[in-house]
Amino acid sequence: MEFPSNLKKIAKLSDSFSEEIENFIVRQEVAKGKFLFEQGKICRHIFFIDKGLFRVYYYANSGKDIAAWFSAEQTYITAIDSFYHHKPTNDFCEALEDSIVYTIKYSDFELLLDMEDGARLAFHVMYEITKKMTEFITSTKFQSAESRYNALIKDYPSILQRAPLGYIASYLGITQETLSRIRAGK
Repeated sequence: MEFPSNLKKIAKLSDSFSEEIENFIVRQEVAKGKFLFEQGKICRHIFFIDKGLFRVYYYANSGKDIAAWFSAEQTYITAIDSFYHHKPTNDFCEALEDSIVYTIKYSDFELLLDMEDGARLAFHVMYEITKKMTEFITSTKFQSAESRYNALIKDYPSILQRAPLGYIASYLGITQETLSRIRAGK
């Protein structure tokens, strides 16, 4: 199982805890077009993406859907505010291709906090999620569209083959025409 081996590596978990955590983790296959979480519902899980690509998006006041970010293999994703406060999320998380994720539900995540290795694990998972959100905020406030495009290509080299250009343009906060100009300049 990929999820525990990844955790063991990043959080320096003991062998016994790595085996124990398998009791908390559920493998889930997610078909293209299905959602990990949806607007108006409470997100009760953290997901580790073993295989696949997801986009998190929301609807602007204009009714247009806005891509907030992408998550692919070896990353964690959740609707953090919903997960933590048990309130409905404003976001959607859609599979852009057939995917495999490993999930842990909130109540099991809380149990992990009572164990030394579990607390270390929880810290690392939350750090990775928070880091991704912080990078997104920083990039939208301080980087040009071209810089955001270059960072996206660096983080997800195959994104142009895996996600529709309209979603990529939305993520970058630009039109598809502007995205085409940026790509032509490469």
